[in-house]
Amino acid sequence: MKKSNSNSLNSLKNYQKWLENQNFSPITIKGYVSGVKYYGLNNNKLTNKIISEFFKNKVKKLAVNSLINYLTALKSYAKFRKIKTIDWEKIRKVIPKTQRKFFDTINQKELEQLKQTRFEKREKTYQRNNLLLDFFFYTGLRMNELINIKHSDYNHRQRTLSVLGKGNKVRYILLPPFLARHFNPNSLSYFFNNPIKEKPLSIRMIEEIIRQRVKKSRLNKNITPHSFRRSFATNLYNKCKKLTSVQKLLGHSNISTTANYIHNSYEEIYQDYRQIWI
Repeated sequence: MKKSNSNSLNSLKNYQKWLENQNFSPITIKGYVSGVKYYGLNNNKLTNKIISEFFKNKVKKLAVNSLINYLTALKSYAKFRKIKTIDWEKIRKVIPKTQRKFFDTINQKELEQLKQTRFEKREKTYQRNNLLLDFFFYTGLRMNELINIKHSDYNHRQRTLSVLGKGNKVRYILLPPFLARHFNPNSLSYFFNNPIKEKPLSIRMIEEIIRQRVKKSRLNKNITPHSFRRSFATNLYNKCKKLTSVQKLLGHSNISTTANYIHNSYEEIYQDYRQIWI
């Protein structure tokens, strides 16, 4: 038993390192590792029958979103172990289907409301945080991608910004001129850095910046760093109606994932619904 425990712990440690090398965010890594732990590698092997039975037993005990998160974690772990015999589509049918939740997004007017709200004492910090909000809103970058941008990542001739995304995939981001002008071609430092430590801003710091801005702006929405990515997808799609363009800019390999990022607000959907009765 002790040997089995030791093997599973070593496997999880190697899995975590693999996720880190794939450039997944710390939040995603924590969620995936927790999901695999919950599955229990000591008692459950990765086979179609055992995985199906695991989810059948959990259907009445856990929320659908939790089940889906655990399934996603196991799919990732199987990929790490190079196990290709699992019929994930069949296993997914064990989990009840549910309607997508409403997620809060923001528009340009609400972005300006957040930018005009101030909790920072130093003017330089206030302006940096405004630039941070602009980058989130106009690029749709993941938080882990944003904090690792360096000045040297922007190509002034081609007008593109290279970012390292999930799976160690490099993609190229288009920037509006008012954001591109902030890049210094002679600097090797991080674009959003902590001037005290000369390191990139931490994820926790960015989360706190947005939390403070949302709170003080009295914007009655649940806005997180990831909300900006959903906002980018929604706003862009509503203007261009080209899902493939949104897909490329978000860096999704599957277009169905992109479709799930587009969220019209509850108010917009409610207004559409009301038109049925007018």
